[in-house]
This record gives sequence, C-alpha cells and structure tokens, in this order.
Amino acid sequence: MKRLFWLGVGAVAGASGTVWAERKVRTQIEALQPEHLVVTAGHRAVAAGRHLVDAVLDGRDAMRSREFELHGRYDRPSAARRGAEVVEVRSVAVAGRGPAGSGAERHTAPRRGTERSSHRHR
Repeated sequence: MKRLFWLGVGAVAGASGTVWAERKVRTQIEALQPEHLVVTAGHRAVAAGRHLVDAVLDGRDAMRSREFELHGRYDRPSAARRGAEVVEVRSVAVAGRGPAGSGAERHTAPRRGTERSSHRHR
C-alpha cells in the first residue's frame, strides 16, 4: 500500500511539473513573437521618454531655484524691492574741482539743440 501511495504522489508531481514547464515554455515563445516584441519595445520607449521628461523638469526646477538663490546672493538691493529705505548717492568729480555739491560746480550752457525758446511757440 505504501508503494502504491508514493507511486501516485510521484505521478501527480510529474504530471503537474510537466504542465507547469509546458506553460512556461509557451509564455516564453509568445514573448519572442514579433508582435509581442514590438509592444514590449513600445512600452519601454514610452517609459524611457517619461523618465527623460521627468529628468528635464527636475533639472529646470533645480536651475530655477539655484538661479533664484544666486540672484538673492549677488543682486544689489533696490528701492523697489526693499522699499524706500535704500538710497544710493554718488558724488561726481569734475576735472580739477572738488566733488559735486561742494560749491565748486561749473555751470555750463545747455547742449546745442536742447535749449527751448519760449517765444518759438507764440
């Protein structure tokens, strides 16, 4: 009886192993068919394209954040951004004279073609 039992277990195991192996071989053969290869290649190309687009978008975001950081670090503050608290005053030196505003300025006539005559429009 023992031998008959183990003979049955072996037959069932062998039959199920044969069916499993046959299914595995069929799926591999179908995977190598030209139609399946085209579909698989298409899916992989779409996935690669999505990865590329994601990488480009991530790169642009990183570029914009770095650019914002650098602008914040190297731009001089302007009155428009900081309010009226920042005022830049430059002194201009005239050749042979002191800085502007020292009383030593030279008054010159307006440039030719820039003076306006009040009696011209009458």
